[in-house]
Amino acid sequence: MTLLQHVFEINFPLKNPVLIFSVILFIILFAPILLNKLKIPHLIGLIIAGALIGPNGFNLMLRDSSIILYGTVGLLYIMFLAGLEIDIADFKKNSIKSLYFGMLTFLFPMGIGFVAGYYVLHFSLMTSILLASMFASHTLIVYPILSKYGVVKNRAVNITVCG
Repeated sequence: MTLLQHVFEINFPLKNPVLIFSVILFIILFAPILLNKLKIPHLIGLIIAGALIGPNGFNLMLRDSSIILYGTVGLLYIMFLAGLEIDIADFKKNSIKSLYFGMLTFLFPMGIGFVAGYYVLHFSLMTSILLASMFASHTLIVYPILSKYGVVKNRAVNITVCG
């Protein structure tokens, strides 16, 4: 087998991290162009693209450690961007409100999720806590949309991002 044949040997699902990363970047680059023409929001389209290339779609990629790593890096990047645009003076002024908001948006879903899991669905204690944790966690996934519309300087957005 020549080097060229070895380089271009492709088996599905993809296992080569460089090839996986290249396919993901290709989708991230060209999906928004196609989605603009179809009048579909970018985030929805990227979710659909992920479902199509995943194990339950065309089985081009598996959710392995490299995919998890890329997702974590992407989430950390979004959080970093949010941190860059936070006004420290507004953050100090709204710190108590942000703290209350953060506690409420964690404790309320955590409590409801635990009660639903333990008493309504009759799950074990640990399963109920895990279920509640799923509901209580939230990410800044909508931050790019807020930034696109120019509302990140809004006081409510500042409280939400800092909470």
